[in-house]
Order: sequence, then structure tokens, then C-alpha cells
Amino acid sequence: MGTVRALRILHGAFSRYPLRHRIHILGRFLTCPFLRMIDDVPRDARVLEIGSGHSLFGRLIIEERARAVVGVDPDLRKSLLPSPSPQIRKIAGYDECIRGTFDVVVLIDVVYRLSLDVRRALFARALERMRPGGILLVKEMDPSRRAKMRWARFQEWLSDSLLGLTIGEGFVYQTTEELGAMLRGLGFVDFRSRAIDRGYPHAHMLYTARRPS
Repeated sequence: MGTVRALRILHGAFSRYPLRHRIHILGRFLTCPFLRMIDDVPRDARVLEIGSGHSLFGRLIIEERARAVVGVDPDLRKSLLPSPSPQIRKIAGYDECIRGTFDVVVLIDVVYRLSLDVRRALFARALERMRPGGILLVKEMDPSRRAKMRWARFQEWLSDSLLGLTIGEGFVYQTTEELGAMLRGLGFVDFRSRAIDRGYPHAHMLYTARRPS
């Protein structure tokens, strides 16, 4: 999917949202490489996105990859807005309220706001929600890229202070090795990492792992 087509899709999906939400969605799209993650979602997948926000990524993968998306987010300002697609079910709350199994579980810029203990518990619940052979997609920042991380923290401050459209306090980043060790310790297999930050001012990393078949 190209950038122009993606922008047209998002404009059509979110054009009736309040202005500050549309500004936030546009800013997220322009600063996060969503399009570089789409092909990691298998075709016809049933997807659970935890911390889905406005369901921006869900709307993009519905177009070409996923058959259904469940997006859960505790921020009522986002999760109670209309769904951007009939194939996306938005749920206001935390992931503990979700039942059933999924082909893919997605977390995009979520776990860095969580303490390590809370993060570990979240990954454990994600594993329980995945069918055998299911895929976990985690998009986070690479803390070893210090210059880019300074810009990322500045952007988070802007989002928190000016738009007020993110929740959570503090930043807890893990290195690739630390995250891989945590996921393997919980029972995930085939942990892989990929830098997807080329051309972006932030140190975007995509981590993938599977539930054993």
C-alpha cells in the first residue's frame, strides 16, 4: 500500500472525527511506519490490537490483510469514537475483558509506558489470546539509538502536554536482547527484530514472535 492511498483511506475513515483527533491521527501516520508492518499480518487474519487508540493500523490492515480486527483501548476519548470500519470492533477497556483467540496480536507503541512487571503480565495474556502458531507484533523504540530517542521523548511530551491524547506516565524501554529474553521466558518462539526507521526521525523497531504450534 502506498502513502497516497493510505492517506485517502484514513481521510475517508476519520473525516468526521473532531479536529484535534484528526491532527493526532495524521501526526501518528506521518511519524510511525505503519505501512512497513502491514505485510507482517497474514491474509484473512483475525487480529487483536491492544492499545489500539483510534484504530488507525486496524483500518489499514482491514483494507488488504485482515478479515476482522478487535481494537481494545482504555482511553475513552478514542475508544468511544465511531469505528472506522464495520470490520473493526472497538472496545473501551483493558485487554483482560477480551475472550476468544486470534491469529495476530498487535501492540504498537504501548508497552514502553508500562513497568516491566505489568508488561510481562500483558505479554502472558497476549500469548493466551493467540491460537497455536499465532503471531505477536510489537512496535517499539530502540533505546540504543540515543539521538533518535531524544526526539521521540520530545514528541511524546508534545502529545501529552499539548494535545492530551495519550495516557500513561514515564518511559521504560527495553533493548532487543531484553525484550527477546522476556518473550522467550514466557513461552514465545521465533523471536525476531527488524529496524523499520529508515527515513524517520524515531528509532522504530518491529519485534515478532509466535506461539508454538
